[in-house]
Amino acid sequence: MKATIIIPSFNAADKIARCFASLWAIDLDASEYEVLFIDDCSTDGTYQLTQRACTEQPNWRALRLEQNSGSPSRPRNHGVDVARGEYIYFLDCDDELLPGALRKLLECASRTDACIVRSELIRDDGRVRTRMNQIPGWAEAQTSAQRRELIIARTSTVANSFVKRSFLLQHQIRWPEHLRMGEDSVFLAEVLSRAERIEYVPEPTFIYSQRPSPSPSSTQSYGARELGDHLQVWTSVQKLMLPLGIDYFKSRLPVGLRAALESLIFRNRGDVDAASFQTFHEFVATNWEVIGKFSYKRRLLELLQTVHAGNYPSFRALCRPRLLIAGYDLKFIRDAVPALEEHFAIRFDEWKGHALHDEKQSSKLLDWAEYIWCEWLLGNAEWYSAHKRQDQRLVVRMHRMELGRTHGERINMDRVDAVIAVSPLFLERLLERYPNIPRSKARLLANYVRVEDYRTDWHPDRLHTLGIIGIVPSRKGFHWALKVLHALRTKDPRFRLEVFGQRPEELSWIARDPVEMAYFKTCQEFIRQHALDDAVHYNGHVDVKQALAERRVGYVLSASDSDFGIPGSESFHLAVADGFAAQCVSLVWRWPGAEYLWPQQFLVDDEADAAQRIARYSADEALFRSAATEGRESIKKLYNIDTFVRSTVDMFREFI
Repeated sequence: MKATIIIPSFNAADKIARCFASLWAIDLDASEYEVLFIDDCSTDGTYQLTQRACTEQPNWRALRLEQNSGSPSRPRNHGVDVARGEYIYFLDCDDELLPGALRKLLECASRTDACIVRSELIRDDGRVRTRMNQIPGWAEAQTSAQRRELIIARTSTVANSFVKRSFLLQHQIRWPEHLRMGEDSVFLAEVLSRAERIEYVPEPTFIYSQRPSPSPSSTQSYGARELGDHLQVWTSVQKLMLPLGIDYFKSRLPVGLRAALESLIFRNRGDVDAASFQTFHEFVATNWEVIGKFSYKRRLLELLQTVHAGNYPSFRALCRPRLLIAGYDLKFIRDAVPALEEHFAIRFDEWKGHALHDEKQSSKLLDWAEYIWCEWLLGNAEWYSAHKRQDQRLVVRMHRMELGRTHGERINMDRVDAVIAVSPLFLERLLERYPNIPRSKARLLANYVRVEDYRTDWHPDRLHTLGIIGIVPSRKGFHWALKVLHALRTKDPRFRLEVFGQRPEELSWIARDPVEMAYFKTCQEFIRQHALDDAVHYNGHVDVKQALAERRVGYVLSASDSDFGIPGSESFHLAVADGFAAQCVSLVWRWPGAEYLWPQQFLVDDEADAAQRIARYSADEALFRSAATEGRESIKKLYNIDTFVRSTVDMFREFI
C-alpha cells in the first residue's frame, strides 16, 4: 500500500463533511491507499459518523482511543503505529484534500525517495481563500540545509506533511503528546532535522480550514496552557535547528510571537496568572536582543514592551480587544459594561439622536476601536458600516422600533459581521423586514437580568399588589392591566396597581399624538368609572430593582397588542424578567413571541384568566411563593449576565 491518510478527530460532527467529500474524490485505486480516522473519544457522535462512512469504503477504517488525550498528537501517533502505507499524510478533520493531490505527492515522493514532502495550501476563513506556503526560491540544486531553512522561514508549520513511515519509525519520531498547541512545529522540526531528502510540491494540495464553527477548537481560545506550550515549542525548535545553522528565533519567531500576542488580545481565556506571565517575561527578556528588533504594529508592540518590562497589571489590561459601543440611548447595554470590561477595553460613542452625532468624535473613536457594537439598527449602524476599516468587526443589535424605520435598508451589509435580535420571533421579523440581511449574519442574543441586584423582601401585601412597568406607548397594555385590577377588586378591595415609569403627558412625542392621548384618556375614564383612583398609584421613573419590593408588588403584568405586523408587539419585554427577579409572579398576555421567551405556566389568555390566577395565588401564600421562586430560577438560568457576556465574547471571537 502506497499511502495512509491519518485523520484525528474530536467532536467534529458539524465540520467533517467537507473532509469526507474531498476523500471520496481521491483519484487512486482503493488498493493503493487507506484512510484512518482516529477518534479521541468524541461525545457528539463523530466516531459513529466516521464508522458509518467507513462501511461504504473498503480502504477506510474508524478507530477510537480508549480515553481522551486532549490533543491530536496521540491519535496521530496511534495512526502511525497501525498504518500500512509506505507514506503517511496527516490531514485534520476539518481540512480538505484537493483533487489529484495524493497522486502528485506520491509521484514526487516515489521519484525522489523523499523522507518528507511539503506543499502549498489554500487557507479558507469562510470569507476568502488565500494561497499560502509558497516558496518561490525552491530549486533542485539546493542542499538539504537550504531546503530546511526555506521551509522554516517561509511556511507555516501546519500538520499536513507527507512523510515516509519507515523514516519515522527508524528515528522514533513521535508527535509530542504533552503539547496541545504548536505540536506541529515540533514534529516538523524533528522530521526536518533528520531528513536527508526534503521535497516540495509547488502547488496547493489541501484546503486549510479556519472557518467559524459552533463547536470550539483548541485554537478558539488562548490562555496559560497555550502560552506555556508556545514557549516550550519555540525553545525546542530553536534547539533542534540551531545546530543545523538555522536560527529559528530570527527566521520564524517573529511570526509565532505575533500570533501569540494577537491571541492574547483576541482569544484570551483570562487565566494567564502571575506565574505564567513571569515565565513569558523571562523568555522575552532573555531573548530581547532578537525580539526587540521585531517590527510590529503599535498595538502589539505596546503589549510586547509590557511583557519585557514585567508589568503584569498592565499586561492584563492590554490583553483585551478594544470595543466601541455606539448609539443613542444606551440603557439596554450600559448595565452590562462592568461584566464586559473583564473581556474588552470599552469606550462609548453616545449619539444625540437616532441619526445625530459628532462625526469628528466618532471618527476618532473609530480609529481606536477593534470591535464595534452599534446599539440599535439606526443611523449609527448606517454610519459605522460605511466608515469602518476592513480589519474591524461590526455587530448591530436590533430591539423592536427599528423595524418601523428604513435605516436597515441602507446599511452596508458587506461590512457588517452580525445583526442581533433579542428574541426568536423578532429574528425572523428582522429577516422579513430587511431582505438585504442574510440569515448567515443574523444572531439571537436575548437580554439579560442581574437577578442578584433585585430586592426580594417579603411582605403579605405582595399577595394583593399588581405592578406594571411602563405604560407608554399604548401597546404596553395599560388598559388591560386596569381591567385585571377591576376584575379582582370586585371580589377583594385590597388589590391595588403600582405603575412605574413616565405618564403619557410627560413625554412630548406621546402628548403630540392624538391617537395615543385618546387611548390614555380612555384609561383615565375607566379608572374614574370604576372608582379605581385610590387603587392606582403612579411612581414615576424609579429603580424597579428596589421599587418593586418597596412598593410590595407581587404580580407584574405584561400586556401588548397582538400585532402580527411590522414592527409588531413586544420583542422581549424586560419587565417580565424584572418581576421574576424581584420574587414576583409575572403574568404575560400571549402577545406574539411571548411563548418563545417565557415559561408557559405564566402565560395568560385574557384579563379574566389573569384575574383568576392572581386570585388563586392571593389565597395561597405557599402557592404564590412557589411560583415566584420557579419564575426567578428560570430567569437565572435563561437570562443571566454571564450567558450574555460569554455569548458576546464568543460571537466576536467567531469573526477573527
